[in-house]
Amino acid sequence: MYTYGRKTGCRISLDYMYRGMRVAFMENETLRVGILLDKGADIFEFTYKPRDLDFMWQSPIEMRKPFIATSALPEGAFHDYFYGGWQEVLPSAGWATESYLGTYQGLHGEVSLLPFEAAVVEDTPETVSLRTWVRTYRSPLKLERTMTLKRDRSALFIRERLVNESPCEFAIMWGHHPAVGEPFLDENCVVTAPAGKVEVLEFHPNGLWQPGGDYDFPMVPNRRTGELEDITRVRSRETRSVDVVIFKELSEGWYSLTNEKTGLGFGMAWDHDLFRYLWMWQVYNGHNDYPWYGRTYNVALEPFTSYPPGGIQNAIRNGSARVMQPEETIETEMVAVAYEGGRAQRVHADGSVEQ
Repeated sequence: MYTYGRKTGCRISLDYMYRGMRVAFMENETLRVGILLDKGADIFEFTYKPRDLDFMWQSPIEMRKPFIATSALPEGAFHDYFYGGWQEVLPSAGWATESYLGTYQGLHGEVSLLPFEAAVVEDTPETVSLRTWVRTYRSPLKLERTMTLKRDRSALFIRERLVNESPCEFAIMWGHHPAVGEPFLDENCVVTAPAGKVEVLEFHPNGLWQPGGDYDFPMVPNRRTGELEDITRVRSRETRSVDVVIFKELSEGWYSLTNEKTGLGFGMAWDHDLFRYLWMWQVYNGHNDYPWYGRTYNVALEPFTSYPPGGIQNAIRNGSARVMQPEETIETEMVAVAYEGGRAQRVHADGSVEQ
């Protein structure tokens, strides 16, 4: 039940539309979170209110209502609708060029392109919770995601339930794809994560890092200079590079991304037994072909069950696919936080941050 007119504490609303799409908003004293229900239940806004700062990256591709693509692309429609923000990736990641169980899963699967149902499950000054759910079209999956804000906490708590509704095994690559951008992001930003190894994918001609691995985290050879450099330090726009790297051998499930000049940061914590890898998409104005054409500066730090990008068949071959058993249910929790005060040395599942 809604509490209309409340101006303090936690608040929630399903009453908004944007460009013909249903939008939900959740907020408390420190955070405002926007959810695009008609496209993947994407988190398109994650604003830290004390600094009026939205961490989510905004792409030059505008947010728009689903439309008929100008041409049918073999990788599917993910890029046509990728305005930035935070997508959930399921049941495959990367461009899946091979079919699986009779169908192609395209780029980053199907969940991020589907409309979700939504219902408010709690609405008090102390706590607001929004439950969203969807059944996939091309896969036998049902996904439920419940998002919660608590009073005086700069943390979004996420609880998920994924069901294989078929009597057969079904392999998945599952991850979260929050892309962070300006004005927060610049060359003063640095990633902290409990990783042991780094793998650099052969991804793009403008890559900054030498493809291969496993390199000892965080030092990786710069393929332009041959020197070992810290891959966790964000580069400037002038770098003109783009890379996808995988942080492996995580001892725990968390990361922080801190701007050491402003003291602001964004971080996540998750179930390490499920999401065993952390991908980092580094775009420093170097993605000079479709769909960005050199116009984008952003990073995404993505907890994933599997690696590398390239579809579920690759993950099956390298042993990282999560094979769901017939009618299996997976339940998991994660949290996303905003903080200030300097570099975070750890993010906890309760939303607290060590500095």
